[in-house]
Amino acid sequence: MSLVKMPYWPFRHLLVPILSSAWLLAGCAPPPVETARVRLSITLPDQDPGKLIDGSIAPPSLVDLRDVPAPPVATSVSHRANQLVQQRGSAKQVEIVPAPEPDRPASEPVPAAKTAGAPSRSPELIPAPEGVPEGKMVPAEGAKLGTDSGEPAVFPDGGEGPEDHRTWPTPDVALVVTGNQHGYIEPCGCTGLDRQKGGMARRFTFLRELRDQGWPLVPIDAGNQVRRFGRQAEVKLQQTVKALKAMDYQAVGFGPEDVRLGVGELLAVAAGETAEDTIYVSANVVLIDPSLMPQNKMIEKNGMNLGITSVLDPDALEIKTSDEILVEPKNEAAKKALAALGRADFKVLMFFGEEEAAEQLARDVPGFDLMVVAGGYGEPTYRPAQIDGSETRMIVTGNKGMYAGVVGIYTDAPIRYARVPLTHEFEDAPEMRQLMAEYQDQLRDIGLGGLGLLPPIPNSSGQKFIGTAKCGECHKTAHEIWEGTPHAHATDSIVKPPKERGDIARHFDPECISCHVTGWNPQEYYPYQSGYLSLDASQHLTGNGCENCHGPGSEHAAAEADGSGVAAELRDQLRNAMKLPLEKAREQCMKCHDLDNSPDFHDEDAFEDVYWPEVEHYGVD
Repeated sequence: MSLVKMPYWPFRHLLVPILSSAWLLAGCAPPPVETARVRLSITLPDQDPGKLIDGSIAPPSLVDLRDVPAPPVATSVSHRANQLVQQRGSAKQVEIVPAPEPDRPASEPVPAAKTAGAPSRSPELIPAPEGVPEGKMVPAEGAKLGTDSGEPAVFPDGGEGPEDHRTWPTPDVALVVTGNQHGYIEPCGCTGLDRQKGGMARRFTFLRELRDQGWPLVPIDAGNQVRRFGRQAEVKLQQTVKALKAMDYQAVGFGPEDVRLGVGELLAVAAGETAEDTIYVSANVVLIDPSLMPQNKMIEKNGMNLGITSVLDPDALEIKTSDEILVEPKNEAAKKALAALGRADFKVLMFFGEEEAAEQLARDVPGFDLMVVAGGYGEPTYRPAQIDGSETRMIVTGNKGMYAGVVGIYTDAPIRYARVPLTHEFEDAPEMRQLMAEYQDQLRDIGLGGLGLLPPIPNSSGQKFIGTAKCGECHKTAHEIWEGTPHAHATDSIVKPPKERGDIARHFDPECISCHVTGWNPQEYYPYQSGYLSLDASQHLTGNGCENCHGPGSEHAAAEADGSGVAAELRDQLRNAMKLPLEKAREQCMKCHDLDNSPDFHDEDAFEDVYWPEVEHYGVD
C-alpha cells in the first residue's frame, strides 16, 4: 500500500487509501477488509514543530465525506517517521475536507496581517492542547477595557482556533507573557533545532519584531528561571536576568526553583530601593525584609496604568526555603497587593502554582482582570480560560519558555490574546547569543571544582572507567560498530557544535557533558571517580562509550588479561556483570534519550526498529 503525502495541519485533503484502486479497475470485488491500522506519511509544519508527544488529537469538523459514514477517528502522532496513525474499519478511499472556519467562506484566504511590517511567518496551526476541561474554556462576551468604575476587562469570542496576532490592529498596550523557563535558556539542538521550541535568543527576536512594528510592549514573566540549585544554577540566573533586562521586562515573579537558591544570589538580581530599580515583584516572597523588593508595580504605558504583582503558591514549594526567605500565604498577600494597585486601568496577577489553585485564588480574591499562570503542565491554550465564579480571565505560560503569550489591550475594543510558539523561524538574536557565550565562558572559568562537582563520587559498582578503546581490544566487532555511530563523536559535537550553534562550545557545561562523555551520571550532571574530567586529562573517555551502558569495566578487563590468575568462576561472574540484556537496554538508553533531547526514541517500537539496529552488537568476537 502506498503512502500519501499531505500537509500536516489543518488536515488539508487528507487521503486514506484503504483499498488499492487496482481492484476497482479490474472490476473485481475486493476481499473483506477488517479494521486495520493504516500508516500515512505526513509533513511536519514549519511553524510549530516543537517536540510532539504521542496522544489523542481531535480533528476539525469534517465535511464532504463521499460514500462513507463519518465515524470518530482516533489519531496519534509518531515522531520517528513523522507519521499519522489512523484506525478505522472502512474499506473505501475517503477524501476528508475540513469544514470552513467560522464566519469565513471556505474559498476565502486567510487575511494578511493588518499591521504594517508584520513578518511573513506562517500563522500557528497546530492541535489544541489536551487536558483542558470543556467547561473551563468558555470565551467571554466581547467588551472594552475595564474602567475606573470597576467594570472588568474581558476578551472577545474568537472561535476555537489560535489567533494570529499579526492580523490585529496595533494595541494600545501589548503584554507579552512568559514563565517557567526552568533553566532552558536555549534549545540544546540534540534532536534538531527545527524540532525544538523556546530559547531567549528567539524570544528577543520576537519582541524586537513587535517593537519594530510600533507595538507598546510590557513584557512580564511569572517566574521559575532555573532548575536545580548550586553554582551553575546561580550563574544561569545571573545571565537570565541580564537577558530579561536586555528585553526590557517590566515585572518578573519567583518560582519554587528560584527560591531554592541562596538569599544573597536572589538579592543580587532582585533587590531595589524602588520599583524602578528592579524587574522583580512579589506580593508574598520576602527576601530578608519587605523593603528590599516591591510587592507590586504600577506601570504607565501609552497613557494606560497597568497594575502588576506576582504570587508564589507556598504549596508549589518542594523543600523548605531558608530562614531568610519567607513565602507568605497567598490569599492575604493577593488581597493586600490588589488594594495597593487601587484603580489601575488593568490589573494583572502572575501566579506560580497549579491551575486549580490559581482558579480558587481568583474566586477568593476578585478584582484582577488577568491571571498569568505558570507551574502547570502542557502547552498554553488557544483562549484565556473563563474561571467559574470569577470575572478574572486566566492564561497559562506553558513550560520551558517554549511559548510567548501576547495580550493586546485596547481602550475602545475587546482585549485579544494569542500564543506564539518560539520556533526556529525566529532567528537567534546576536545579543542573546553573546550572553549564551558569556555563560559558557563563565562555566569554563569556574571549572568543575568551582561548580561543586569535585571530587567525583564513586560509581555504585565500585569499579573504575577504562575507556572504549580498552573494551575494543577484545570486542573488536562491537568497537567497529560503535565507531560508526554518533556515540563515538558525542564529545566532538559539543566541542564544535554543528550548524548555527557552532560558535559556542559547550564542553564545559555539565548539563551537556553528562551525556556526551563517558563516566558521568547523565541525569544528575556529575562525574564519577575515574570518569571524564577534561579533554586533556580524559581523552580516552571522550564519546558516549561502552561503559555508560555496561558499567565501568576495570575489574572485568583485569580479569581477562593474560596471566591475571583470576579464577574461572570469578572471571565468569565479572563477564556476566557487564552484560546488558536487551530488555533492559532501552531503559538504560533513556537516561540520555529522554523526551527533551530525543523525543523520537519514545515512539512505539522506536528502540527495537530504529535505534537498536544502529548499534546492534553481541559480546566478544
